[in-house]
Amino acid sequence: MKTSIKLVSLLTWGSLIFSNPAQALDLKFDNSWEKFGDVEVVNPTQANLSTDGLFDDDFDLGANNGDFNYSGNPAGMVGFGGLEHFLGVDVSVLDVGGYAYEGSAIKKTINVNTGDVLRFSWNFSTNETFLATEPLRGSFIDYSFFLVNGQIQKLADINNATVSAGTFNKETGIQKYEYRFNNAGTYTIALGLVDINDFAVTSALSINNVSLETIQAVPEPLPQPVTILGSGIVLGLATLSKKKYAKRVKNHN
Repeated sequence: MKTSIKLVSLLTWGSLIFSNPAQALDLKFDNSWEKFGDVEVVNPTQANLSTDGLFDDDFDLGANNGDFNYSGNPAGMVGFGGLEHFLGVDVSVLDVGGYAYEGSAIKKTINVNTGDVLRFSWNFSTNETFLATEPLRGSFIDYSFFLVNGQIQKLADINNATVSAGTFNKETGIQKYEYRFNNAGTYTIALGLVDINDFAVTSALSINNVSLETIQAVPEPLPQPVTILGSGIVLGLATLSKKKYAKRVKNHN
């Protein structure tokens, strides 16, 4: 009986060595990311985007053309096969709080397991708050977003930018975001921002440290050496017991 308990323990320990660990993968900004509009990759962990179209943007603020542009490329149009085509959505999806005029975005296709978590840091900046109190301007609620498989998740708009900024008029300050994938599969993710109801005033988005905490899929466990050894001992003990029983029956007869 004691031998049997030991064997069960060995078999149990053999099965416990298998686990399903989580692993954080850095989604570095490299050539696997596609870009649209004004997108600057500062380094593998940081990217900056703006709505500066390089056409007298922020003129009312006394800025020179391109002062708030990062890459030398203009922000792209929304409509007529522009930003909405790049993101794979209908143009109306981007019309949040008004009509989307122009914008920039960066995207990537990833494979995930159920329960994987995407994380990144971001900071939304804008000059729209400088003119927001002018009664004739109307609603110019530029916003930034995270998009996953065609679904917009707003990060912030100009109303959330309340902190004085160095380059821009206001910013949100650095924020953290995470998104959990409920189903395994292939997903297109994107980060970007749009200019609402005008082309004239610039907003920007800085993205840092995009990572995916992934649950590694582990194959069915193979028999461990201890399990094979244990099975052999069990088989040997069973054979020995049968021989002893047969001998005992023979002597009894």
